[in-house]
Amino acid sequence: MPHHRSVPSLQTKCLQGVAQILRILCIDNGVHIRNLDQALSYITVILPPQIQSQVCHTLLHASKKLVFPELLNEKYIYTCTKLRSEYVWINDCPGLMKNVGCMDGKYIGTLKLTSCHGQLEDDGDGFDQYNYEHVSRLTPLYSFLNTLVNLKVLKCSQLCNNYMLEIISQHCPHIEEINVEMCTDVNDVGVYHLSGHIPDENSYSTIRSGGCLTSTSVCRKLRNIHLEYTLATTESTAILLHMCTNLEEMVVSPDVNIGDVFAKLHGSNPDHHDDVTRTYALKVLHTYMELDEHILALICRTCPHLRDVTLRCNGVARNDRNILANLKRLNLNTLSVMNCSMPALLWYLKHKGTELTHLTIHHLTMVPHSLRFTRSHLQHLVQYCPNLTHFTLKLNNGLVQPDVPYSAFGNSLQYFTKLKHLTLEGISVVPEDLSIFITQCTELEELHILFHTLDVMDDSILYDILASGGLRNIRTLFFYRPQLTYAGLKRLFSECLHLQVVGPLSSWAIAKKDRDALALEIREKNWDLDIESLEMMHMFVL
Repeated sequence: MPHHRSVPSLQTKCLQGVAQILRILCIDNGVHIRNLDQALSYITVILPPQIQSQVCHTLLHASKKLVFPELLNEKYIYTCTKLRSEYVWINDCPGLMKNVGCMDGKYIGTLKLTSCHGQLEDDGDGFDQYNYEHVSRLTPLYSFLNTLVNLKVLKCSQLCNNYMLEIISQHCPHIEEINVEMCTDVNDVGVYHLSGHIPDENSYSTIRSGGCLTSTSVCRKLRNIHLEYTLATTESTAILLHMCTNLEEMVVSPDVNIGDVFAKLHGSNPDHHDDVTRTYALKVLHTYMELDEHILALICRTCPHLRDVTLRCNGVARNDRNILANLKRLNLNTLSVMNCSMPALLWYLKHKGTELTHLTIHHLTMVPHSLRFTRSHLQHLVQYCPNLTHFTLKLNNGLVQPDVPYSAFGNSLQYFTKLKHLTLEGISVVPEDLSIFITQCTELEELHILFHTLDVMDDSILYDILASGGLRNIRTLFFYRPQLTYAGLKRLFSECLHLQVVGPLSSWAIAKKDRDALALEIREKNWDLDIESLEMMHMFVL
C-alpha cells in the first residue's frame, strides 16, 4: 500500500503555525499594513534570518493550489521584505502597487511578477507603450526594482517592459536567470539594455572582425534568459549573445531563428565561417525552425559546450543525415528531434547514442515514408542508446509499425533497462510493444502514456507488467483513459510501494463513488498519494 506521509518535525509545525498566523493577518481586510509591524518586529528578534525566510516560504506554500491566491497582496510583500524572504511573488492586482515603492527588496533572490489583466493598453490619448513616463501606475514597482541588489532570478509573465529591464541592467549585478514570457511591452530596446550595448552601423562589422564592444550593463553573471512571446528580434538577440559571455541557455520567440542570429554575427557565407575564432558558452540550444546545415556547422564549432540540443528536420533522409552529422563533434547528453528521418537518426545514434541520457523523438506529421517508426527501429534504438534514462516518443497519432514479429529477433531481442522517465504520446501500441518499453525497466520512476484511447491497457495487461517487475519503483503513473478498474488500481497500490502520483482517475474505468471513497481513505490514512491530474499540477505554485 502507499507510504504514509512523514510526520513533520516540531520545528516545522512551529514554522507552519507562525506562517498561518501571518497568512490570516495578510488576508484579513481589517488589518492594515502598519498593524503588522509589531508582530514582524517580534519575529525578527526571536528568529534567525534563515528561519525568517523559511516562514515566508511556508506562508506561500500553504496556498500552492491557488493560481492567483488572495494572499498575494501588499501585506504579503511587506511581510516578505521585513522577514528577509529570498522569494517574493508580486501579482499586479488593482491597488497593490501604491505602497510597493516604499519597500526594500535587498534580501530577495528570486522575484516572480505576474499580471492579472495582461499588458498595458492604449488609453486613447496617444499613449506610447514604450514611453514609461506615462505609465505612472507602475512607478512604485520601478522604485522597488531599484532595491533588488541581490536578485538572482527574475520570472515575469505579462507585466515586464523595457524600462524594467533597464533597471535590472543597472542595479542587479548578481542576476543569473531572466524568464520573460508573453510581454509585448518588451522589444529590442529592453534587450539592448540587458546586453549593455545599443548597436550602430559599425557594431556588426566590429563583431565580425573580432573586435570588442563596450557594455554598460552590470548583468555580467547572466547565464539563462528566456524571452518567449516578446517583440525581441534577431538583432537584439545577436547583441545579447555576443555581449553576455557567460550565457548558457537562450530561448527567444519562436519567430526568431537562431540560425539568423549567428548569420547576423558572422555572416551567411560559409566560406568565411572557418575564420571565426569566437566561442560561446551556450550549453542549451532549442530551435523549432529548420536550420541551414552550414549555419548549424558554425553553431556546433563555436559552441563546443553544447549538451542539450533541439532540432527540427525535414524528414528527407539525406538532408537529415547532413544536419545530424554536425552534431557528431559535440558531446550531447540530451537530444530532441522533430520530423527526423528514422534512418538518419539511427545513423547518428549508432555513433553517439551511448552518450545520450535524454532522447525525444517527435513526429509532427506522418506523411513522409521515412518517418515511419517500426519495431526494427525500436530495437535499434534500444541497442544504440543503452544509457537512456529519459525517453519521450510522440508519433502524431501514428503507430509502432509491426514490420516484423518480435519473435523474429529470437535471443537478440532488446529491452530498455535503465529508463527512469518514459513518455508515450499519440501512439498506437499493442501489449508486445509495451513489453519492450516497460517490463525490464526496474528503475522506472515516471510513466506517462497519453493516447487518445488506451483500450490496450486493461487490468490483465497491467497485471502482466506488474508481474515482470517493471513498475516496482514507479512513483508517478499517468494513464489517460485506460480501461483500468478499481480492482486494477488496488493491485497497483499493493505492488508499487513507492507510488506517489497516479491518475487522472476521472478518465479511468472507475466509478465516481469509488474515487470519492479513495480520496477519503487517503486523507484518513495519511497516505503520501496524489490522484490529481498531472495537467492540473502544472498550475500549482512551487
